Amino acid sequence: MLRSHEDDDLNARQNATSERSAAAMLDKETERMLYVLYKEHFAKADAERHWNPLSSIEWQAETPAPSPALVDATLALWRDATLLPDYAAINQNLLRASRGRAWFWTHWSYEESKHLIGLQEWLTRKGGWDATELATAAEELLTRYRWEPPCDEATCVCVDALLYELSQIEKLEALAALARSEGESVLTELTGFLIADDQAQRDYLAEALRVIGKGYPERLSAALQSIAASHEAPELAAELHTYLA
Repeated sequence: MLRSHEDDDLNARQNATSERSAAAMLDKETERMLYVLYKEHFAKADAERHWNPLSSIEWQAETPAPSPALVDATLALWRDATLLPDYAAINQNLLRASRGRAWFWTHWSYEESKHLIGLQEWLTRKGGWDATELATAAEELLTRYRWEPPCDEATCVCVDALLYELSQIEKLEALAALARSEGESVLTELTGFLIADDQAQRDYLAEALRVIGKGYPERLSAALQSIAASHEAPELAAELHTYLA
């Protein structure tokens, strides 16, 4: 009975779905493709990127004292990750009616929570931060700041998320290079896991946007323009369009 309902009414609009979230829902074939894409992403993650920030890292390894620059760079990424509740709640609400993208965002939140734990463990075990001090810093950050998306349309949100992943990968690769130069094997190992996750997330978002762009080129173009305008970088729309081509 449930299977029949799912087949007949894939991603059917529910009373609990807001009008704004319902606008995320595309035609049935596009939504089916986005869900299949998510299932492939999930299967690959479980088969190839299964790791635990508490047990998969050799935290007890002897490493040299990190430089202030290495600690600061790690702390900057930790601050980005600390706003996870905002990313998860706001974007999930906007994408709720699109099953593939909504479920991807649930999985994204799980992986990003591992990143946050891993960065926090390194800062307290290797980076000279006290756990209480770090908890206070997180509380102050969440009290003073709230992340808001630059747009409230589902395709635009996915473009913004893609741009975020591209930026995070660049930052992580720079952090990994600095860690290697200092012989910090623990952080090098941790960043390897984080980069692999972010690359997979980037790939899902890019492919999802390509799927949307085939059926809704005007919607994708508008989303690219909106993100470019929010960054006050007109050239960004063309760069992202080329990346997604």
